[in-house]
Amino acid sequence: MKSQAKKSLIALAIAAGLSGHAFAASSVSEISVVQTGQDQDTLVSQTGTLNAAAVVQTGTAQVATVIQNGVWHEAAINSTGTDNKVQVTQQLDWHVASANVEGDNNNVNVSQDGFYNQSSNDVIGNDNTVRVSQLGSVNESQAEITGTENAVFVEQEGDANFAVFRVEGNNNDGKITQIGDDNQAGLIALDLTANVGNNNDVSVEQVGNNNFGAAKGIAGDNNSVDMVQKGDNHFGFVYALAGSDNDISMDQQGNGNTAYLAMTTGDDNSVDITQNGSSNTIGDTLVADIQGDDNDIAIKQNGDFNGAEFQVWGDSNDVDLKQKGDANFATFGAYGIDNDFDLSSKGNDNEIVAFAEGEDNSIEVSQEGNANFAYVDAVGNDNEVDVEQDGAQNEAIISVAGNNNADVTALQHRGDLNLIDLIIEGDENTADITQAGTGNWVSGDTSNSFTVSGDNNSLSITQTGNDNLVLGSQAGTNNSISVNQSGDMNIATVVQY
Repeated sequence: MKSQAKKSLIALAIAAGLSGHAFAASSVSEISVVQTGQDQDTLVSQTGTLNAAAVVQTGTAQVATVIQNGVWHEAAINSTGTDNKVQVTQQLDWHVASANVEGDNNNVNVSQDGFYNQSSNDVIGNDNTVRVSQLGSVNESQAEITGTENAVFVEQEGDANFAVFRVEGNNNDGKITQIGDDNQAGLIALDLTANVGNNNDVSVEQVGNNNFGAAKGIAGDNNSVDMVQKGDNHFGFVYALAGSDNDISMDQQGNGNTAYLAMTTGDDNSVDITQNGSSNTIGDTLVADIQGDDNDIAIKQNGDFNGAEFQVWGDSNDVDLKQKGDANFATFGAYGIDNDFDLSSKGNDNEIVAFAEGEDNSIEVSQEGNANFAYVDAVGNDNEVDVEQDGAQNEAIISVAGNNNADVTALQHRGDLNLIDLIIEGDENTADITQAGTGNWVSGDTSNSFTVSGDNNSLSITQTGNDNLVLGSQAGTNNSISVNQSGDMNIATVVQY
Protein backbone atom coordinates (compact mmCIF):
# COMPACT_ATOMS: atom_id res chain seq x y z
CA MET A 1 0.00 0.00 0.00
CA LYS A 2 2.81 2.40 0.77
CA SER A 3 4.52 1.91 -2.56
CA GLN A 4 1.25 2.13 -4.50
CA ALA A 5 0.31 5.42 -2.85
CA LYS A 6 3.71 6.88 -3.53
CA LYS A 7 3.60 5.73 -7.14
CA SER A 8 0.18 7.34 -7.54
CA LEU A 9 1.48 10.62 -6.15
CA ILE A 10 4.47 10.58 -8.47
CA ALA A 11 2.25 9.69 -11.41
CA LEU A 12 0.05 12.66 -10.58
CA ALA A 13 3.05 14.93 -10.69
CA ILE A 14 4.16 13.60 -14.06
CA ALA A 15 0.67 13.84 -15.52
CA ALA A 16 0.17 17.40 -14.39
CA GLY A 17 3.55 18.50 -15.70
CA LEU A 18 5.48 21.58 -14.74
CA SER A 19 5.77 24.87 -16.52
CA GLY A 20 5.02 23.68 -20.01
CA HIS A 21 7.77 25.97 -21.24
CA ALA A 22 11.03 24.79 -22.69
CA PHE A 23 13.76 27.30 -23.42
CA ALA A 24 16.42 26.54 -25.94
CA ALA A 25 19.87 26.30 -24.47
CA SER A 26 22.30 28.90 -25.73
CA SER A 27 25.38 30.71 -24.54
CA VAL A 28 23.40 33.79 -23.56
CA SER A 29 20.45 34.50 -21.31
CA GLU A 30 16.99 35.24 -22.69
CA ILE A 31 14.31 37.72 -21.56
CA SER A 32 10.83 37.96 -23.03
CA VAL A 33 8.25 40.45 -21.71
CA VAL A 34 4.75 41.01 -23.15
CA GLN A 35 2.41 43.48 -21.46
CA THR A 36 -1.17 44.25 -22.44
CA GLY A 37 -3.30 46.71 -20.48
CA GLN A 38 -2.24 49.56 -18.23
CA ASP A 39 -0.10 50.28 -15.17
CA GLN A 40 1.81 47.01 -15.51
CA ASP A 41 5.17 46.62 -13.77
CA THR A 42 7.80 44.04 -14.72
CA LEU A 43 11.32 43.61 -13.38
CA VAL A 44 13.73 40.97 -14.71
CA SER A 45 17.27 40.69 -13.37
CA GLN A 46 19.71 38.06 -14.63
CA THR A 47 23.22 37.36 -13.37
CA GLY A 48 25.02 34.39 -14.89
CA THR A 49 24.55 32.45 -18.10
CA LEU A 50 21.93 30.34 -19.85
CA ASN A 51 19.05 31.91 -17.91
CA ALA A 52 15.61 32.30 -19.46
CA ALA A 53 12.69 34.43 -18.29
CA ALA A 54 9.31 34.89 -19.98
CA VAL A 55 6.70 37.28 -18.57
CA VAL A 56 3.22 37.85 -20.02
CA GLN A 57 0.87 40.31 -18.30
CA THR A 58 -2.68 41.04 -19.39
CA GLY A 59 -4.83 43.38 -17.35
CA THR A 60 -4.27 46.26 -14.95
CA ALA A 61 -1.77 47.19 -12.23
CA GLN A 62 0.06 43.89 -12.05
CA VAL A 63 3.60 43.35 -10.77
CA ALA A 64 5.93 40.63 -12.03
CA THR A 65 9.47 40.14 -10.75
CA VAL A 66 12.07 37.60 -11.87
CA ILE A 67 15.51 37.51 -10.25
CA GLN A 68 17.97 34.92 -11.57
CA ASN A 69 21.48 34.50 -10.21
CA GLY A 70 23.39 31.47 -11.45
CA VAL A 71 23.39 29.13 -14.40
CA TRP A 72 20.51 27.74 -16.43
CA HIS A 73 17.40 29.02 -14.67
CA GLU A 74 13.95 28.93 -16.28
CA ALA A 75 11.09 31.15 -15.13
CA ALA A 76 7.72 31.60 -16.82
CA ILE A 77 5.01 34.00 -15.61
CA ASN A 78 1.62 34.37 -17.26
CA SER A 79 -0.70 36.68 -15.33
CA THR A 80 -4.15 37.90 -16.33
CA GLY A 81 -6.29 40.18 -14.19
CA THR A 82 -5.90 43.11 -11.80
CA ASP A 83 -3.46 43.72 -8.93
CA ASN A 84 -1.73 40.35 -9.23
CA LYS A 85 1.79 40.07 -7.81
CA VAL A 86 4.12 37.32 -8.97
CA GLN A 87 7.76 36.95 -8.00
CA VAL A 88 10.31 34.25 -8.86
CA THR A 89 13.76 34.22 -7.27
CA GLN A 90 16.31 31.65 -8.45
CA GLN A 91 19.87 31.16 -7.17
CA LEU A 92 22.73 28.76 -7.88
CA ASP A 93 22.08 26.31 -10.73
CA TRP A 94 19.29 24.95 -12.88
CA HIS A 95 15.90 25.77 -11.41
CA VAL A 96 12.52 25.66 -13.17
CA ALA A 97 9.52 27.72 -12.01
CA SER A 98 6.21 28.64 -13.57
CA ALA A 99 3.26 30.74 -12.41
CA ASN A 100 -0.01 30.91 -14.32
CA VAL A 101 -2.43 33.35 -12.68
CA GLU A 102 -5.94 34.29 -13.76
CA GLY A 103 -8.01 36.58 -11.56
CA ASP A 104 -7.54 39.55 -9.26
CA ASN A 105 -5.38 40.34 -6.24
CA ASN A 106 -3.48 37.06 -6.28
CA ASN A 107 0.01 36.73 -4.82
CA VAL A 108 2.53 34.08 -5.92
CA ASN A 109 6.08 34.01 -4.60
CA VAL A 110 8.59 31.29 -5.51
CA SER A 111 12.11 31.15 -4.07
CA GLN A 112 14.56 28.51 -5.28
CA ASP A 113 18.09 27.96 -4.01
CA GLY A 114 20.30 24.92 -4.61
CA PHE A 115 20.28 22.63 -7.61
CA TYR A 116 17.48 21.67 -9.99
CA ASN A 117 14.37 22.50 -7.97
CA GLN A 118 11.03 22.64 -9.81
CA SER A 119 7.87 24.52 -8.93
CA SER A 120 4.59 24.70 -10.85
CA ASN A 121 1.84 27.10 -9.70
CA ASP A 122 -1.57 27.56 -11.33
CA VAL A 123 -4.07 29.97 -9.77
CA ILE A 124 -7.58 30.78 -10.99
CA GLY A 125 -9.70 33.10 -8.87
CA ASN A 126 -9.26 36.06 -6.55
CA ASP A 127 -7.31 36.85 -3.38
CA ASN A 128 -5.27 33.66 -3.43
CA THR A 129 -1.76 33.32 -1.97
CA VAL A 130 0.98 30.84 -2.93
CA ARG A 131 4.42 30.89 -1.36
CA VAL A 132 7.07 28.32 -2.20
CA SER A 133 10.55 28.09 -0.73
CA GLN A 134 12.92 25.42 -2.02
CA LEU A 135 16.38 24.94 -0.57
CA GLY A 136 18.34 21.88 -1.65
CA SER A 137 18.42 19.69 -4.72
CA VAL A 138 15.83 18.01 -6.94
CA ASN A 139 12.82 19.21 -4.95
CA GLU A 140 9.45 19.53 -6.65
CA SER A 141 6.24 21.34 -5.74
CA GLN A 142 2.85 21.76 -7.40
CA ALA A 143 0.07 24.16 -6.44
CA GLU A 144 -3.20 24.22 -8.36
CA ILE A 145 -5.91 26.49 -6.97
CA THR A 146 -9.34 27.43 -8.26
CA GLY A 147 -11.42 29.65 -6.02
CA THR A 148 -11.18 32.59 -3.64
CA GLU A 149 -9.02 33.35 -0.61
CA ASN A 150 -7.04 30.11 -0.72
CA ALA A 151 -3.53 30.02 0.73
CA VAL A 152 -0.69 27.56 0.13
CA PHE A 153 2.70 27.60 1.86
CA VAL A 154 5.38 25.12 0.82
CA GLU A 155 8.81 24.90 2.41
CA GLN A 156 11.30 22.30 1.21
CA GLU A 157 14.73 21.97 2.73
CA GLY A 158 16.68 18.93 1.61
CA ASP A 159 16.81 16.76 -1.47
CA ALA A 160 14.26 14.95 -3.63
CA ASN A 161 11.17 16.14 -1.75
CA PHE A 162 7.76 16.37 -3.43
CA ALA A 163 4.80 18.53 -2.36
CA VAL A 164 1.43 19.00 -4.05
CA PHE A 165 -1.70 20.99 -3.19
CA ARG A 166 -4.65 20.83 -5.58
CA VAL A 167 -7.98 22.29 -4.52
CA GLU A 168 -11.11 23.88 -5.95
CA GLY A 169 -13.13 26.00 -3.52
CA ASN A 170 -12.81 28.91 -1.12
CA ASN A 171 -10.87 29.62 2.07
CA ASN A 172 -8.73 26.49 1.84
CA ASP A 173 -5.35 26.51 3.57
CA GLY A 174 -2.39 24.26 2.92
CA LYS A 175 0.93 24.26 4.70
CA ILE A 176 3.61 21.75 3.78
CA THR A 177 7.00 21.70 5.46
CA GLN A 178 9.61 19.16 4.40
CA ILE A 179 13.02 19.03 6.04
CA GLY A 180 15.07 16.06 4.95
CA ASP A 181 15.23 13.88 1.87
CA ASP A 182 12.76 11.87 -0.23
CA ASN A 183 9.64 13.14 1.55
CA GLN A 184 6.23 13.31 -0.15
CA ALA A 185 3.28 15.30 1.15
CA GLY A 186 0.20 17.19 0.10
CA LEU A 187 -3.46 17.32 -0.79
CA ILE A 188 -4.17 15.27 -3.87
CA ALA A 189 -7.33 14.17 -5.64
CA LEU A 190 -8.80 10.79 -6.45
CA ASP A 191 -8.08 11.46 -10.11
CA LEU A 192 -6.53 14.29 -12.07
CA THR A 193 -9.27 16.70 -11.01
CA ALA A 194 -8.80 19.07 -8.09
CA ASN A 195 -10.23 18.48 -4.64
CA VAL A 196 -13.56 20.26 -4.21
CA GLY A 197 -14.57 21.94 -0.96
CA ASN A 198 -14.36 25.00 1.24
CA ASN A 199 -12.48 25.85 4.44
CA ASN A 200 -10.27 22.77 4.26
CA ASP A 201 -7.08 23.03 6.27
CA VAL A 202 -4.25 20.62 5.53
CA SER A 203 -0.96 20.92 7.35
CA VAL A 204 1.88 18.43 6.92
CA GLU A 205 5.27 18.71 8.57
CA GLN A 206 7.95 16.17 7.75
CA VAL A 207 11.32 16.19 9.45
CA GLY A 208 13.37 13.20 8.40
CA ASN A 209 13.72 11.04 5.33
CA ASN A 210 11.41 9.01 3.10
CA ASN A 211 8.18 10.08 4.80
CA PHE A 212 4.79 10.08 3.09
CA GLY A 213 1.89 12.20 4.32
CA ALA A 214 -1.12 13.09 2.22
CA ALA A 215 -4.86 13.69 2.23
CA LYS A 216 -6.63 12.43 -0.86
CA GLY A 217 -10.12 12.93 -2.18
CA ILE A 218 -11.46 15.48 0.31
CA ALA A 219 -14.95 16.79 -0.42
CA GLY A 220 -16.91 18.87 2.07
CA ASP A 221 -16.56 21.85 4.36
CA ASN A 222 -14.43 22.72 7.38
CA ASN A 223 -12.29 19.60 7.30
CA SER A 224 -8.95 19.76 9.05
CA VAL A 225 -6.02 17.39 8.59
CA ASP A 226 -2.87 17.91 10.61
CA MET A 227 0.14 15.59 10.29
CA VAL A 228 3.49 15.83 12.02
CA GLN A 229 6.01 13.17 11.10
CA LYS A 230 9.47 13.22 12.64
CA GLY A 231 11.84 10.42 11.79
CA ASP A 232 12.21 8.18 8.78
CA ASN A 233 9.93 5.99 6.68
CA HIS A 234 6.60 7.16 8.12
CA PHE A 235 3.35 6.73 6.20
CA GLY A 236 0.33 8.88 7.03
CA PHE A 237 -2.57 8.84 4.61
CA VAL A 238 -6.19 9.99 4.75
CA TYR A 239 -7.52 8.25 1.68
CA ALA A 240 -10.93 9.82 1.23
CA LEU A 241 -12.85 12.22 3.44
CA ALA A 242 -16.39 13.34 2.63
CA GLY A 243 -18.44 15.44 5.02
CA SER A 244 -18.14 18.50 7.19
CA ASP A 245 -16.30 19.56 10.35
CA ASN A 246 -13.98 16.57 10.46
CA ASP A 247 -10.75 16.89 12.38
CA ILE A 248 -7.88 14.41 11.89
CA SER A 249 -4.50 14.81 13.52
CA MET A 250 -1.52 12.45 13.24
CA ASP A 251 1.77 12.66 15.08
CA GLN A 252 4.38 10.00 14.33
CA GLN A 253 7.85 9.95 15.83
CA GLY A 254 10.42 7.22 15.52
CA ASN A 255 10.80 5.24 12.34
CA GLY A 256 8.54 3.25 10.08
CA ASN A 257 5.13 4.10 11.57
CA THR A 258 1.96 3.76 9.49
CA ALA A 259 -1.35 5.54 10.01
CA TYR A 260 -3.89 4.86 7.31
CA LEU A 261 -7.51 5.99 7.28
CA ALA A 262 -9.49 4.60 4.36
CA MET A 263 -12.93 5.90 3.39
CA THR A 264 -14.01 8.39 6.07
CA THR A 265 -17.57 9.58 5.59
CA GLY A 266 -19.74 11.59 7.96
CA ASP A 267 -19.89 14.78 9.98
CA ASP A 268 -18.13 16.07 13.09
CA ASN A 269 -15.67 13.19 13.34
CA SER A 270 -12.50 13.71 15.35
CA VAL A 271 -9.49 11.38 15.15
CA ASP A 272 -6.28 11.92 17.07
CA ILE A 273 -3.41 9.46 16.43
CA THR A 274 -0.04 9.56 18.16
CA GLN A 275 2.73 7.00 17.61
CA ASN A 276 6.03 7.66 19.35
CA GLY A 277 7.98 4.48 18.71
CA SER A 278 8.85 2.58 15.59
CA SER A 279 7.02 0.19 13.26
CA ASN A 280 3.58 0.94 14.70
CA THR A 281 0.57 0.41 12.45
CA ILE A 282 -2.94 1.82 12.33
CA GLY A 283 -5.20 0.65 9.54
CA ASP A 284 -2.52 -0.43 7.10
CA THR A 285 -4.80 -3.19 5.81
CA LEU A 286 -7.65 -0.75 5.01
CA VAL A 287 -9.52 -1.64 8.21
CA ALA A 288 -9.47 1.87 9.66
CA ASP A 289 -12.76 3.43 8.61
CA ILE A 290 -15.23 5.99 9.93
CA GLN A 291 -18.82 6.33 8.76
CA GLY A 292 -21.42 8.28 10.71
CA ASP A 293 -21.66 11.39 12.83
CA ASP A 294 -20.01 12.77 15.97
CA ASN A 295 -17.41 10.03 16.37
CA ASP A 296 -14.44 10.71 18.60
CA ILE A 297 -11.38 8.44 18.40
CA ALA A 298 -8.05 8.91 20.14
CA ILE A 299 -5.24 6.36 19.68
CA LYS A 300 -1.82 6.53 21.28
CA GLN A 301 0.85 3.91 20.81
CA ASN A 302 4.15 4.29 22.61
CA GLY A 303 6.70 1.62 21.84
CA ASP A 304 7.43 -0.55 18.84
CA PHE A 305 5.47 -2.92 16.61
CA ASN A 306 2.04 -2.01 18.02
CA GLY A 307 -1.04 -2.37 15.85
CA ALA A 308 -4.51 -0.84 16.04
CA GLU A 309 -7.39 -1.14 13.59
CA PHE A 310 -10.88 0.30 13.96
CA GLN A 311 -14.22 0.60 12.21
CA VAL A 312 -16.87 2.94 13.54
CA TRP A 313 -20.27 3.03 11.87
CA GLY A 314 -23.15 4.95 13.40
CA ASP A 315 -23.47 8.04 15.55
CA SER A 316 -21.87 9.45 18.69
CA ASN A 317 -19.27 6.72 19.19
CA ASP A 318 -16.33 7.35 21.48
CA VAL A 319 -13.20 5.17 21.31
CA ASP A 320 -10.03 5.66 23.32
CA LEU A 321 -7.01 3.33 23.05
CA LYS A 322 -3.64 3.59 24.76
CA GLN A 323 -0.83 1.12 24.27
CA LYS A 324 2.59 1.58 25.88
CA GLY A 325 4.78 -1.41 25.19
CA ASP A 326 5.87 -3.46 22.26
CA ALA A 327 4.00 -5.79 19.91
CA ASN A 328 0.53 -4.98 21.29
CA PHE A 329 -2.43 -5.43 18.96
CA ALA A 330 -5.98 -4.13 19.23
CA THR A 331 -8.86 -4.25 16.80
CA PHE A 332 -12.32 -2.86 17.60
CA GLY A 333 -15.53 -1.93 15.84
CA ALA A 334 -18.75 -0.17 16.78
CA TYR A 335 -21.83 -0.60 14.63
CA GLY A 336 -24.63 1.41 16.19
CA ILE A 337 -25.32 4.49 18.27
CA ASP A 338 -23.68 5.91 21.39
CA ASN A 339 -21.11 3.16 21.87
CA ASP A 340 -18.28 3.90 24.27
CA PHE A 341 -14.96 2.04 24.11
CA ASP A 342 -12.00 2.49 26.40
CA LEU A 343 -9.15 0.11 25.54
CA SER A 344 -5.71 0.16 27.11
CA SER A 345 -2.66 -2.12 27.08
CA LYS A 346 0.51 -1.66 29.09
CA GLY A 347 3.29 -4.11 28.52
CA ASN A 348 4.19 -6.35 25.63
CA ASP A 349 2.37 -8.80 23.35
CA ASN A 350 -1.13 -7.94 24.57
CA GLU A 351 -4.12 -8.34 22.27
CA ILE A 352 -7.55 -6.75 22.59
CA VAL A 353 -10.48 -7.46 20.26
CA ALA A 354 -13.85 -5.79 20.89
CA PHE A 355 -17.02 -5.54 18.81
CA ALA A 356 -20.27 -3.79 19.68
CA GLU A 357 -23.42 -3.79 17.58
CA GLY A 358 -26.60 -2.05 18.77
CA GLU A 359 -27.18 0.98 20.93
CA ASP A 360 -25.67 2.39 24.12
CA ASN A 361 -23.04 -0.30 24.53
CA SER A 362 -20.09 0.40 26.80
CA ILE A 363 -16.92 -1.73 26.65
CA GLU A 364 -13.86 -1.03 28.73
CA VAL A 365 -10.81 -3.32 28.64
CA SER A 366 -7.56 -2.69 30.46
CA GLN A 367 -4.57 -5.05 30.36
CA GLU A 368 -1.29 -4.56 32.21
CA GLY A 369 1.50 -7.05 31.87
CA ASN A 370 2.56 -9.24 29.01
CA ALA A 371 0.83 -11.65 26.63
CA ASN A 372 -2.72 -10.98 27.83
CA PHE A 373 -5.67 -11.67 25.52
CA ALA A 374 -9.20 -10.28 25.80
CA TYR A 375 -12.09 -10.76 23.38
CA VAL A 376 -15.38 -8.93 23.95
CA ASP A 377 -18.45 -9.14 21.74
CA ALA A 378 -21.64 -7.26 22.67
CA VAL A 379 -24.75 -7.44 20.49
CA GLY A 380 -27.97 -5.73 21.55
CA ASN A 381 -28.91 -2.64 23.51
CA ASP A 382 -27.70 -1.07 26.75
CA ASN A 383 -24.95 -3.61 27.41
CA GLU A 384 -21.96 -2.79 29.58
CA VAL A 385 -18.81 -4.92 29.77
CA ASP A 386 -15.76 -4.25 31.91
CA VAL A 387 -12.67 -6.49 31.66
CA GLU A 388 -9.47 -5.80 33.58
CA GLN A 389 -6.42 -8.05 33.56
CA ASP A 390 -3.34 -7.23 35.58
CA GLY A 391 -0.60 -9.81 35.19
CA ALA A 392 0.69 -11.98 32.38
CA GLN A 393 -0.77 -14.54 29.99
CA ASN A 394 -4.35 -14.04 31.13
CA GLU A 395 -7.23 -14.70 28.74
CA ALA A 396 -10.81 -13.40 28.90
CA ILE A 397 -13.50 -14.09 26.31
CA ILE A 398 -16.90 -12.50 26.97
CA SER A 399 -19.85 -12.48 24.58
CA VAL A 400 -23.08 -10.65 25.47
CA ALA A 401 -26.23 -10.82 23.33
CA GLY A 402 -29.63 -9.37 24.25
CA ASN A 403 -31.14 -6.18 25.56
CA ASN A 404 -30.84 -4.19 28.78
CA ASN A 405 -28.11 -6.29 30.36
CA ALA A 406 -27.21 -4.64 33.62
CA ASP A 407 -23.49 -5.25 33.96
CA VAL A 408 -20.79 -7.76 33.09
CA THR A 409 -17.54 -7.38 34.98
CA ALA A 410 -14.50 -9.66 34.88
CA LEU A 411 -11.39 -8.97 36.92
CA GLN A 412 -8.20 -11.00 36.86
CA HIS A 413 -5.79 -9.17 39.07
CA ARG A 414 -2.05 -9.46 39.50
CA GLY A 415 -1.95 -13.12 38.53
CA ASP A 416 -0.94 -15.18 35.57
CA LEU A 417 -2.52 -17.80 33.33
CA ASN A 418 -6.11 -17.05 34.37
CA LEU A 419 -8.96 -17.87 31.97
CA ILE A 420 -12.52 -16.60 31.66
CA ASP A 421 -14.74 -17.87 28.85
CA LEU A 422 -18.30 -16.59 29.25
CA ILE A 423 -21.31 -16.17 26.95
CA ILE A 424 -24.51 -14.41 28.07
CA GLU A 425 -27.77 -14.46 26.10
CA GLY A 426 -31.04 -12.87 27.21
CA ASP A 427 -32.15 -9.78 29.09
CA GLU A 428 -31.19 -8.13 32.38
CA ASN A 429 -28.40 -10.58 33.21
CA THR A 430 -25.72 -9.64 35.71
CA ALA A 431 -22.32 -11.33 35.83
CA ASP A 432 -19.48 -10.54 38.20
CA ILE A 433 -16.28 -12.64 38.09
CA THR A 434 -13.18 -11.95 40.12
CA GLN A 435 -10.02 -14.07 39.99
CA ALA A 436 -6.89 -13.32 41.99
CA GLY A 437 -3.97 -15.66 41.73
CA THR A 438 -2.57 -17.91 39.05
CA GLY A 439 -4.12 -20.54 36.84
CA ASN A 440 -7.78 -19.98 37.74
CA TRP A 441 -10.37 -20.93 35.13
CA VAL A 442 -14.07 -20.31 34.47
CA SER A 443 -15.39 -22.39 31.61
CA GLY A 444 -18.31 -24.51 30.41
CA ASP A 445 -19.08 -28.02 31.49
CA THR A 446 -19.84 -29.39 28.01
CA SER A 447 -18.27 -26.65 25.89
CA ASN A 448 -15.49 -24.12 26.08
CA SER A 449 -17.74 -21.33 27.35
CA PHE A 450 -19.79 -20.85 30.50
CA THR A 451 -23.20 -19.96 29.05
CA VAL A 452 -25.84 -17.88 30.80
CA SER A 453 -29.14 -17.71 28.90
CA GLY A 454 -32.59 -16.49 29.88
CA ASP A 455 -33.91 -13.49 31.80
CA ASN A 456 -33.00 -11.92 35.12
CA ASN A 457 -30.07 -14.25 35.83
CA SER A 458 -27.34 -13.32 38.28
CA LEU A 459 -23.88 -14.91 38.34
CA SER A 460 -21.06 -14.12 40.74
CA ILE A 461 -17.80 -16.11 40.87
CA THR A 462 -14.88 -15.25 43.11
CA GLN A 463 -11.70 -17.30 43.14
CA THR A 464 -8.74 -16.53 45.36
CA GLY A 465 -5.75 -18.74 45.11
CA ASN A 466 -4.17 -20.85 42.42
CA ASP A 467 -5.34 -23.43 39.88
CA ASN A 468 -9.04 -23.21 40.78
CA LEU A 469 -11.69 -24.32 38.27
CA VAL A 470 -15.38 -23.48 37.87
CA LEU A 471 -17.35 -25.40 35.25
CA GLY A 472 -21.03 -25.14 34.41
CA SER A 473 -23.89 -23.42 32.64
CA GLN A 474 -27.05 -21.51 33.46
CA ALA A 475 -30.37 -21.51 31.61
CA GLY A 476 -33.87 -20.31 32.41
CA THR A 477 -35.23 -17.27 34.23
CA ASN A 478 -34.70 -15.73 37.66
CA ASN A 479 -31.72 -17.99 38.44
CA SER A 480 -28.79 -17.05 40.66
CA ILE A 481 -25.35 -18.65 41.03
CA SER A 482 -22.67 -17.63 43.49
CA VAL A 483 -19.37 -19.49 43.75
CA ASN A 484 -16.54 -18.54 46.10
CA GLN A 485 -13.36 -20.60 46.09
CA SER A 486 -10.38 -19.78 48.26
CA GLY A 487 -7.23 -21.83 48.18
CA ASP A 488 -5.57 -23.95 45.56
CA MET A 489 -6.70 -26.61 43.07
CA ASN A 490 -10.42 -26.40 43.85
CA ILE A 491 -13.03 -27.58 41.33
CA ALA A 492 -16.69 -26.48 41.26
CA THR A 493 -19.28 -27.63 38.73
CA VAL A 494 -22.53 -25.66 38.67
CA VAL A 495 -25.39 -26.34 36.26
CA GLN A 496 -28.84 -24.69 36.30
CA TYR A 497 -31.73 -25.26 33.89
